[in-house]
Amino acid sequence: MENQSKLKTSKEIISYLSAEFPQCFTLEGDAKPLKIGIFQDLVTRLADDENVSNAKLRSALRTYTMSWRYLHSIKEGVHRVDLDGNSGEVLTAEHVAHAQQQLKEAKEKVKAQRIAESKNNKKSDKSAPAKFVKKPKTANSSVNPKTKETNKTAVAPKAQPAVSYKKADLSRLNVGDEVKVSLSRNPVSATLTAIEKDCVKVKIASGMELTVKPEHIVV
Repeated sequence: MENQSKLKTSKEIISYLSAEFPQCFTLEGDAKPLKIGIFQDLVTRLADDENVSNAKLRSALRTYTMSWRYLHSIKEGVHRVDLDGNSGEVLTAEHVAHAQQQLKEAKEKVKAQRIAESKNNKKSDKSAPAKFVKKPKTANSSVNPKTKETNKTAVAPKAQPAVSYKKADLSRLNVGDEVKVSLSRNPVSATLTAIEKDCVKVKIASGMELTVKPEHIVV
């Protein structure tokens, strides 16, 4: 296995191992806790295999066993498995505690990296020179400010009278009818999807489906 390796990355090697030893390595779903000394077993079984070197195999095995998916698989009472999926040592509370500590440290490391990246992005935004955009003059730029204010007052739109709604008569409504749902100050448009004894189901424009009391349906 010390010849030129064909598999370069840990991801490629793990995929290869899952194909060669499917009862031991998995790519998705629940992982299986590995037997202590599994690396030496791999070296022996893959002695004539030129696809992967010992160094890369060791690195890939560490990546696999330090993944969050694998660490979540370490549970008390679960058996470790060998390359053929045979059950071995039973995991103890001590094993679980160690795995949980590794998982906690891994998550904290990722969190710290994200915070650092976020700070670096903010610094980059602040250091970027602000672009000055010259505001074009409008046709009314020479008009006296007082005249502008007068014009604004003159063309101010009148306040629209408040629209009043009344409780809908559900006996006259059918599924598919357009109604208003009064859940706040301003009722929203909705489509009836079901009329039941103590409630009404509607679908609003955003696609969200709501279940409301009959008194909230207005027209």
